[in-house]
Amino acid sequence: MRMVYSETLMEHFEQPRYAGRFDSSGDDIGTGMVGSRETGGVLRVQVRVSGRQHISEARFQAYGPPALIAAGSWLAERIQGMALDEAAAVTHQQVAQALALPSRSLHFALLGEDALRAAIQDYKDKQKVYA
Repeated sequence: MRMVYSETLMEHFEQPRYAGRFDSSGDDIGTGMVGSRETGGVLRVQVRVSGRQHISEARFQAYGPPALIAAGSWLAERIQGMALDEAAAVTHQQVAQALALPSRSLHFALLGEDALRAAIQDYKDKQKVYA
């Protein structure tokens, strides 16, 4: 069965924004990696946090279907400039709605939310910030 994807999803899949990676050893970098090949995809989201506790840059790497690549691209684009708390509040529902994900691809929006929260937590752990 062939999937029918939204125009927005296809745009993020065909022309992904902010694909790549940062050196995860930097104190200003948080990295979250979720998923597995067995469950259909792996997503890494990285954030670079400025001194003002805002995400100055974001990057993603995705190994999986178009819906996962689009979710990583949309998230990386969306969270740049956000305060950490604001970015942590981004939900899989927002990702799914923005990309008009079919219900059978909702899992990829969940991976995006989990990867983003893991990246923020990794940054906080490096800073020893537990608020």
